[in-house]
Amino acid sequence: MFVITIATGIYAIISSFGSVSKRLAPLNNLIGTATCLLLPLVIPLAVKIRDALTGDWWLNRETRVHSSVVEENIIGVEGLENEVKEDEHLSHDQNSEEAMKAEIGVKLMLQRIEFWLYYFVYFFGATLGLVFLNNLGQIAESRGYSATSSLVSLSSSFGFFGRLIPSLLGYFFSRSKYMISSPASIAAVMAPMAAAFILLLNKSNIALYTSTAIIGVCTGAITSISVSTTTELFGTKNFSVNHNVVVTNIPVGSFLFGYLAALVYRKQGHNEDGKCMGMECYRNTFILWGCFCFLGTFLALILYARTRKFYSQRYFTR
Repeated sequence: MFVITIATGIYAIISSFGSVSKRLAPLNNLIGTATCLLLPLVIPLAVKIRDALTGDWWLNRETRVHSSVVEENIIGVEGLENEVKEDEHLSHDQNSEEAMKAEIGVKLMLQRIEFWLYYFVYFFGATLGLVFLNNLGQIAESRGYSATSSLVSLSSSFGFFGRLIPSLLGYFFSRSKYMISSPASIAAVMAPMAAAFILLLNKSNIALYTSTAIIGVCTGAITSISVSTTTELFGTKNFSVNHNVVVTNIPVGSFLFGYLAALVYRKQGHNEDGKCMGMECYRNTFILWGCFCFLGTFLALILYARTRKFYSQRYFTR
């Protein structure tokens, strides 16, 4: 599934390039996209066909039933011995962990420092990235760059990869029985995002493409990681309500950051229609956004430090 998903993202990026999209007929592009989207259906069909042809399906089924009975007997004896020992050592840690990570509602969540740290981390991370991506066309136009469609396609494609990377890493870490804490992951993602905003001060188109790709990846990754972060910090019982409260910073941040960028843009505009052309249009905005990202990185590290005990007990032990 991961291979097919990555191949789909690569195809979307390649087909969005101007030179490739001009040569590729719309019908062929549609067929290629539909093929990529239908490829996941091949996996269960291939498994069923393989099992039917080799005749291993019934054999595997009988083996699993027999093995499960034997394993249950073995594990039952060993587990009974281990449970008595583990309960004595872990009862105190489990009680403290459950007390710290109890299922809490919105009212109690708003009273916790971890919520406000997490709220502003998201505010200075994913929300800020979304504001940049929403204004990408105007930013490219002010820099004198005309191929805005390919730039928007690039940001969308890398945003897709950003959403995929946490799942891919989580899959491999879960197989090794280790897991990286979500606040630490967000801090690691926000640092290159802040550097990307500073890189936008460079006039070259390569810097524009590179920064757009980095911000797209980081924004998608933070959006994906935030789902597990909300669950880990505030429990699963009231997840839908709690997470909706967290993402209220998206409209608030879009308004504040967008309005701030518009004020700077209008102030620098010299044309009669109010349009601004040149690097000065967003220079101060990029510097300010980069500083906000660095602040969000610092807040994410503080959030990780406050929840480090929980993650060390839950994820970094075999």
